[in-house]
Amino acid sequence: MIKMASNQQDYFKQLELLQEHPHDVDKVFDCVELSMEKSDPLEVRYGTLLTTLQQEYPTIQSAKRSRLLRMMHRFGGDVERIRKNLQEHQEKQNAGKLDLNAVRHPHQEEIKAKYASQLVELKAAGINTNNPCVLQQLEKYHGDTNKILEKIKHRAEKKDHITQLDTRYSSQLAQLESDGVKTKNKRLLIELLEKANGQIDVVKQMLTERKEQKDQIISPTTSTAEEYDEKLSSSKKHLEIDIDDIDHLRQLRNAGVHGNPMKILALFHECNQSIERTVVRYKQVKEQREKESEKRTQQRISLAEIHNAYLTLDNQNDWPNNIQKVYLDGNNMMFVIDSLRRLCLNQSSKEAERAIAEIAAAWNKQMLIPHVELIFDFTQQLEPIDSIKVSSARPTYKTTDEMLIDIAQRSQNYHTIVVTSDRNVSIHLKRQGCQLVKPYQWFAHCAMLLTSDLIMHEDKVDMTSTTTITKNKIRYDLNGLARRIAKIDL
Repeated sequence: MIKMASNQQDYFKQLELLQEHPHDVDKVFDCVELSMEKSDPLEVRYGTLLTTLQQEYPTIQSAKRSRLLRMMHRFGGDVERIRKNLQEHQEKQNAGKLDLNAVRHPHQEEIKAKYASQLVELKAAGINTNNPCVLQQLEKYHGDTNKILEKIKHRAEKKDHITQLDTRYSSQLAQLESDGVKTKNKRLLIELLEKANGQIDVVKQMLTERKEQKDQIISPTTSTAEEYDEKLSSSKKHLEIDIDDIDHLRQLRNAGVHGNPMKILALFHECNQSIERTVVRYKQVKEQREKESEKRTQQRISLAEIHNAYLTLDNQNDWPNNIQKVYLDGNNMMFVIDSLRRLCLNQSSKEAERAIAEIAAAWNKQMLIPHVELIFDFTQQLEPIDSIKVSSARPTYKTTDEMLIDIAQRSQNYHTIVVTSDRNVSIHLKRQGCQLVKPYQWFAHCAMLLTSDLIMHEDKVDMTSTTTITKNKIRYDLNGLARRIAKIDL
C-alpha cells in the first residue's frame, strides 16, 4: 500500500504522479517510496526542531519544509549556526523591503513625488494610492483627481451592477450550467442574459452566433491546401534577408539607426541604398514622430486644463455677479437650436444671425449687463439691436476666434464672460482671465429668464439598482424660445 499523504502539498504531489503514470502503479509506488526514503529520516531527526524555528522566524514559514530540512542537515543540526543563518536571512529581507519599490519602479516614485498633494487627496477619499493603476491614471490625467474618482466610481457601480445581475439571474445561470453551457467568462453570460431579458434560448442562440463568428475568423481564408502552402511560401520569401542586407543592417545599427529590421531595410532601399541618406532620413522621421508625440501630449494637457473651466448654469442665480462684459461667439451658437440650424442649412444664415441677436437683446433686458457684443466671422448686419452690439471679424481678422483672443489680450478680463465651445480658443481665453460659458448653457439661461413656462421637469426612474432612485431631468424647449422671442418657426 502507498502511504497516504501527510499534508496537502504531499497529496498534490502524489496526485501528479498518478496522473503521469495512470496505468503503472508499481512506478508510482517506487517514486513515492524513494521520496519517503529521502525525506522521512530528516523529518524524524529535525522535524520537532524545525517546527520550533518556524514559530520563532515567521519569514521561513512560506519556504518548503523539505528545503528547510536539507538546510538543517547541511549544518548537522547545529542550532546556533542555523539560528545565525536564519537571522542573517531575515535581516537581508527586512533591509530589502525598505527601498524595494524605489529600485524596481523608479518611475512610480517620480509620479508619487510629482503628485504628492493629489495622492493625499485620493488617500483621504479611501483610495489605495499604492496601486500602480492609480499612479498611471494620475500621470494620464495630469493630476485631475476628479477624473480619477469618477472612473473609480464608475468601475464600482459597474461591479455592483454585475453583482445584482448575478443575483437576479442565478436560476438562469444554473439552468445554463445544467444544460452544458460552459464558459470561462461568467460575466459574459450575465451580460447576455441582461440583453436577452433572462431568456435562456436567446442566450444560447447568441453564444452559437459568437462561436460561429470566432470559428470563421480562426479558419484559414484559403480554399485548398496548395493555395495555403503557396501563400505561406510567398510570405517566407518576403521575410527573407540576404547576406548583403545583414551587412547593411549592421552598418546602420553602428550609425545609430535602430528599430524593426524590415522597416529599416525598406527605408534603406527608399534612400537608394545609401547609408548616409538613410541616417539623415531616419533622424527626420524620428524628429517628426517626437514632435507629433509632444503635440498630442500638449493637447491632452490642454484638454485637462479646460475640462472644468466652463461655468454650469443650473439656475437663474448661477450667473456670476459683477459681470461687465459678455462676448458671444455667433458662428459657434448657430447650430445649438434645431430651428436655427435649419435656417443655416437652408441658406438663411442672416435670419439666424438676427434671431440670436434678438434673443440676446431680450436676455440683456433682464440682466442689464453694460456691454454685450455678438461677433460673427462675417456679417453685413451691423446695426445694434437694443443693447446688443453686432460685429464682424472680417476684414480686420480672419475669424471670430482671432478677434476674441485679441480682445482678451488687450483688456482686463476679471469681469468678462465669453460664450463659446471652441476648445482651442477657450484655452487662450481662460489663460487671459476670462470666464467661459458654453452656448447651450447660455441658451438654457435665456430660457430660464424668458420662457420659464416652457421648461419641463421629468422624473426619471433608475431601474438598474435594487432600490428605486428617481432623478429629476430638466428639459429646455429652446425651439420654443426661438419661436416666442425671435418669431422663428421651422
